Amino acid sequence: MMDFEEFKSNVAENIREYLPEKYADAEISLQNVIKNNDTRLTGVVIKTEDSSIAPNIYLEGYYEQYSDGRGMEDILEAIADARINSEVPKDIDIGIIGSFEQIRDRIKCRLVNAEMNAAYLADKPHAMIEDLAVLYAVDLGKDSGGHGMSAPITESLMERYGITADELHGIALANLAQKEPVFTSMRDVMIGMMFPDGIPADDPIAMMMLPPEDALPMFVLTNEEKTEGAAMLLDAKTMDGISEKLGGDFIVLPSSIHETIIMPINDGMDRQTLENMVREINAEQLAPEERLSNHAYQYDSIGHELVRMDKMEERTKQRHEMLDGAQRGEKAERTDKKPEKERVSMKERIPEKKAEAAKSETERDKAVPSKTRAAGRE
Repeated sequence: MMDFEEFKSNVAENIREYLPEKYADAEISLQNVIKNNDTRLTGVVIKTEDSSIAPNIYLEGYYEQYSDGRGMEDILEAIADARINSEVPKDIDIGIIGSFEQIRDRIKCRLVNAEMNAAYLADKPHAMIEDLAVLYAVDLGKDSGGHGMSAPITESLMERYGITADELHGIALANLAQKEPVFTSMRDVMIGMMFPDGIPADDPIAMMMLPPEDALPMFVLTNEEKTEGAAMLLDAKTMDGISEKLGGDFIVLPSSIHETIIMPINDGMDRQTLENMVREINAEQLAPEERLSNHAYQYDSIGHELVRMDKMEERTKQRHEMLDGAQRGEKAERTDKKPEKERVSMKERIPEKKAEAAKSETERDKAVPSKTRAAGRE
């Protein structure tokens, strides 16, 4: 069995035999590429003379198939099909990347983990949202297979455009606001994946595979393309709309760079349990380059921002302390004012009280005769 180095060489040397005649004179090369989360992959690039760009077809997945017993001939045919189905449309002009006016409406944002992309972020403008970084790219459309294509915006490219990082961020968010979010219940997502033609009416096992309708509600937030859809967390209108639907703050679990899980606040929720859930998804269900974060987040409906749950706990504690302090201050102010009011009232009423006392004394003298006068009558 070949090791990966031998496998890569074999692909580069033999893939031409499995391609149509138009690729007979294509330039074939191997490239090392740094993907999201500093994941390093090897791609085979098959570039024809009439094209200025060509897709990377990453070989790591194909090598896994080879290691699992798939024949090399089948793998080469699959790689050839992938290249044919990734043809760049001729109407896509890569030259527009250098013109700010032509790409302004094409600027989009991506959400990635800052710590896991430290090297990649070094030469690229970005904004921070907690431990997540907002990156920017030029949307170039789709290839013949329907896969999205984009070019990252670097510091040098931003300087060429003559704009600041804040302006770039604002443009990207304005473009994002034009996109329609996809906000779907987890149950409906599972039905779409497991039963694309609908749930079989006579299959009792099918219903057992789905969460019950009265279970804790969970939703999936992404975009229409379902690619890099975690960026929808940056759209203020989307987040406030979800907040209104769920009744205030809500939980955000970063299930991947493509989508996030949304849950309403529940008293029985434990942050550590939620973060363990995120780590389990990352470890068991995602490729390394698709992971977004190991933390759970909460949308602060008062501050209108996304906050890491461990920090939100401290923020909530401070708010409660401030509220308690304000209430104690208000109570103390009322207590202090009451004696002062009473003292003023008593001072004002002293003459009145003296007059009432004198009047009472006079009336008693008239009503009760003295002993001397009583004895004279006897």
